[in-house]
Amino acid sequence: MNKVLLTLIIVVSVFFVFQIISAMKNSDIETPKYEVVKAYKDFELRQYEAMLLATTNLGPSSYDQKSSEGFRTIASYIFGKNQTNEKIAMTAPVIYHADSASTLSFVVPQSNAKGTMPTPIDQNISFVKQEPKLLAVLTFSGFVNDKKINERFKELKKSLQREGLEIKGNGYYFGYNPPWQLIGRKNEVAFELESVH
Repeated sequence: MNKVLLTLIIVVSVFFVFQIISAMKNSDIETPKYEVVKAYKDFELRQYEAMLLATTNLGPSSYDQKSSEGFRTIASYIFGKNQTNEKIAMTAPVIYHADSASTLSFVVPQSNAKGTMPTPIDQNISFVKQEPKLLAVLTFSGFVNDKKINERFKELKKSLQREGLEIKGNGYYFGYNPPWQLIGRKNEVAFELESVH
């Protein structure tokens, strides 16, 4: 067999094994607790418990413009760039809130949420206690950008209008995977709802 072909087969095999392992490791990461209130054909109503968020302010910018910078800020903090050099367990999803002053947030693990978090070195990280929320959530796969996120927001809005459900505020994007994971990517968009009767 040709050496080049053999090398190519080995490289591709290693790549796919790495992707499968990455997808499996992601399935073990802590995620926020919620209860599915109702499952519709194309989205779910979820009641999320209260959670503590480590948040960085992105200013009046889009996901494409600032998400990488925001993720690096949050990742640096959880990987030890804080006053005590403490590493914090990774959770998912990373939450992008599309607003006039957009934010990117990391959900603080349950084990840390009850105690104190190390003080950030970066002044652009703050802690926000998010009260329980009722969210309408649409799940999809693949890589994302502003266009894809906005298309999914429109799709979810249309579904909510069809069901007579009223949106409260701007949307959220939930990203569950690291940038290098190509297989089994999971994304969600969500809107908070007024109470459902």
